[in-house]
Amino acid sequence: MSVNKTECLLQAIGKLNGMGNPEAESFSINNPLMVRSWARPGKHLMTEAGFRIFPSILAGIKAGLFDLELKISGHSRAGLKPTDTLANLLGCYGLKEKLAIDNVVNYLRKGLKDATISSKTPLSYFLSETSTQPSTPETR
Repeated sequence: MSVNKTECLLQAIGKLNGMGNPEAESFSINNPLMVRSWARPGKHLMTEAGFRIFPSILAGIKAGLFDLELKISGHSRAGLKPTDTLANLLGCYGLKEKLAIDNVVNYLRKGLKDATISSKTPLSYFLSETSTQPSTPETR
């Protein structure tokens, strides 16, 4: 079975933001990455703090993946390049403290079965789509 690296990254950040926790704001607005809207006012539904509100969790996940892919590839206004680090990317999502970064790194190490991942891992690592994992009966 293959695990998509960008999807695993979305899940790691989403977990920190309370994805799956009905008491978390990210849950109520279907926005696992807590993506903000930078569009002209009125184009997107958003909270008073500027976080996008999505009509479904699927829409929020799709938008989050799109946002991650733009940032990782160096095509976003965030100014990141594939040579920037995972810690730089996480900072774009407000995750700047060591504990939060370490939580994401640990999640990725387990999810992608790669102990070499660190806060200094270049974003280019995530450009290759998948990490190979042994298949399990549930994934065959």
